[in-house]
Amino acid sequence: MTPAAPRQDAPARKPAGKLRTYLLLWTLLPIAAFMLMDTATLYRSTRAATDRANDRLLEATARQIGDRIHVERNQLSITVPLAMIEALEGAGGSRMYWRVLDFEGRQLAGDDALPLPPAGTRGPGLQAHYTATVNAQPVRAFALQQPIEMSQGRGVVRILVAETLEARHQQHAALLRGMLARQVVLMLLIATVVGVVVHRGLRPLRALRRELHARPADDTAPLNARGPEELLPVIEELNALFARQHGVLEQQRRFVADASHQLRTPITVLKTQLQSALREPAPDAGVLAELSRTVDRMAHLANQLLNKARLEHAGEPAEAHPLDLGGVVREAVLELSPLIAARHLDFALEEAAPVTVRGQPWLATELVSNLLSNAIRHTPEDGKLGVRLDQADGHARMTVWDSGPGITEDARAWLFRPFAPAGTVRGAGLGLAICLDIAKALQGRIELVNRLAPDGRVAGLDAIVCWEQAPQRGV
Repeated sequence: MTPAAPRQDAPARKPAGKLRTYLLLWTLLPIAAFMLMDTATLYRSTRAATDRANDRLLEATARQIGDRIHVERNQLSITVPLAMIEALEGAGGSRMYWRVLDFEGRQLAGDDALPLPPAGTRGPGLQAHYTATVNAQPVRAFALQQPIEMSQGRGVVRILVAETLEARHQQHAALLRGMLARQVVLMLLIATVVGVVVHRGLRPLRALRRELHARPADDTAPLNARGPEELLPVIEELNALFARQHGVLEQQRRFVADASHQLRTPITVLKTQLQSALREPAPDAGVLAELSRTVDRMAHLANQLLNKARLEHAGEPAEAHPLDLGGVVREAVLELSPLIAARHLDFALEEAAPVTVRGQPWLATELVSNLLSNAIRHTPEDGKLGVRLDQADGHARMTVWDSGPGITEDARAWLFRPFAPAGTVRGAGLGLAICLDIAKALQGRIELVNRLAPDGRVAGLDAIVCWEQAPQRGV
């Protein structure tokens, strides 16, 4: 195995952001926003409930004062004990004000600085809540109209009670501080739990990163990292990528090995021939002819190696196009016609039925050219060869036939292997191996069959490429 290339850090790229930060923000921010809205709603509702409770205390105080009103000698009088006054003063830092008006609206008792309810202020029954100002201080007040029976008849006494807002403000502040403290503690607890969960959830990603960082450049083994179900598709795709990378590396190794192995011998031969020619004062035509044949073999071998490498890196099936195989055969024959003429061969093209295949044009051209080249190489001079296109039993076929020696059964097992020995058949090289790969790429199959004469002897070889279905022309 070739040594691993030194690890190179990828060029710095601006990160899109940390996944941990993304998860924490998009988990905690909605929770914090919801808790804030919930706290505001709860604070308003609790504050309203507290204010209602304080208003009921004002009502109770007004009724207590009303219970102290009595009639003496047909006159109204009220006696408020000092203990009650002290109880009303300064509860929670607030100051209480009270006032009683008789039937005629005259001051009967209390603090005359406490104003009457504004005109239009109405409440349920004979009572009403309102806000006012006493001695430049805002107060919350309650007005109660209490009927009194006298000898002259029934009258209505008005009782006013108010308190300053210090106690209420203190209650509101204490309520808000308590709620915020609880929400902050709860938010810290949620942030801690979410942080721990995110940290543990990202542990498989950190393990995967460490494993990838520790891998050498030529390591294409599957990953050992495991993780939750959501991470498995990523690991599977990475393993599939490593498998494809392994295939590419193997192709490169095979290409280098094939090229170094197969080119070594002709290069050595060429070097020997050149050294021999240099020792002569003037090389004769025979030496130059040998040099030319060696160069031709090297060029042929180099073309085969390049075609094999190109085939191994061929495009996906989605790039395939419908191809008229008859036109491909005619182009290949035209290109190889100098070789056919040089050997005085009799070539025949038979198109019993049109054959259309799907694939890349260069693949079909290489298939026909390689099969024809093999047929030309193994057909004796003044011999016959040809190509036949037909359809039968739902199959499309292309047959490249020659009048050569055919193949033995022992050689048949080796013919499609690159550079494998092929018995009496010389020059098998890469040609048939390339043909087999191209036939598979074109979704066909290839086989070699000895063609027998009536007397049973081998009259030649048929290279048959067959497709399961015969696509219609123009598909």
